[in-house]
Amino acid sequence: MNPVAAKALFDLSVGGLDDRLLTARGWILHSRAFPSLDISFRSTERLELRLRLRCDDWNDTPPSVDLLAPDGGLLTAIPTQRSGSTIFNAGAHARTGRPFVCMAGVREYHEHSSHVGDLWSKYKALDSYSLGGILIQLWRGWQRSWP
Repeated sequence: MNPVAAKALFDLSVGGLDDRLLTARGWILHSRAFPSLDISFRSTERLELRLRLRCDDWNDTPPSVDLLAPDGGLLTAIPTQRSGSTIFNAGAHARTGRPFVCMAGVREYHEHSSHVGDLWSKYKALDSYSLGGILIQLWRGWQRSWP
């Protein structure tokens, strides 16, 4: 993907993250400077989760998602999840060596040996796999399973 086109798609995608939406969902936007979107999910009912979506080459490749502590440091372990099925994998990803998001639409999922046949190309044109759609899926996964 042309870097100028990737930046334009990224800027268009994150432009809708206005104060009203962020407040309604309990999202805290730390940064949205291409190629990175840094956002936290907060609630009085569960632990805060901060994510950094690295969107270089958007949308030829899906975003890479780093799981972060509230202070922005990389998580090397994740808390025990509230449900049996979760998108947050506590195991070490082969590329990063850290816990990761195991969900279609996230680079670590599509690179994982269990999912290399599940190609990003079959998702990337779907509305639910826009950056906003991926954020919503991450948020819902956090709501279901994060302690």
